[in-house]
Amino acid sequence: MGDATSPTSHEGVSPRKGGPAALLITANRVKNLVKEDTEIKPLSGDACFALGKATELFLESIAAKAAAHMQVAGRDAALEYSDVAAVVAETEALDFLQDIIPQTVKAAALLPAMS
Repeated sequence: MGDATSPTSHEGVSPRKGGPAALLITANRVKNLVKEDTEIKPLSGDACFALGKATELFLESIAAKAAAHMQVAGRDAALEYSDVAAVVAETEALDFLQDIIPQTVKAAALLPAMS
């Protein structure tokens, strides 16, 4: 263990140094988040690393899809909430996020329905 191909070779890697094992969501951050939930059993360092990396890849995927949505909408300044919400609404695999990231509705559109 500990060689360049083992899962534990991520130790000491900084996101600033780059490379495939560099994390922005560090294993320590994952471990601290897991400690806060009493229903989750403690995770090994390798499991925390894997969970952090999987989270980063998941977020990168959503961000890339939202960026494509933004370009289709003819904008190029910055991603907006509406871009992310549209991706969640349009992607069946992200249905579990619809309550967390709903599409926005203007109040004016809701007022006639409330009358």
